Amino acid sequence: MNITSIDQPTLHLIHKAFEIILKDHHIPYKKIGIVEDGNQLLFLYEGKSEKVHVFKWSKAQSLGVSIGVLAQSVLAPIIPTLRNL
Repeated sequence: MNITSIDQPTLHLIHKAFEIILKDHHIPYKKIGIVEDGNQLLFLYEGKSEKVHVFKWSKAQSLGVSIGVLAQSVLAPIIPTLRNL
């Protein structure tokens, strides 16, 4: 399913995709969230330190790609960082 708009159901599906990828890579977390902030999307990650870390990417670049591809492209570069948080 390609993303055609950013709405609550789409954000929920992106959240689920992020959970799957984190579990597949054995990345522990207390809470995660995906929120819209103007022209950006934010990945909120609370790890073992209980501090919330924010990772941003362009909302416009999210349109037209599948949810799984989006989740993988956002998370793949930060997985090493997430392991240490």
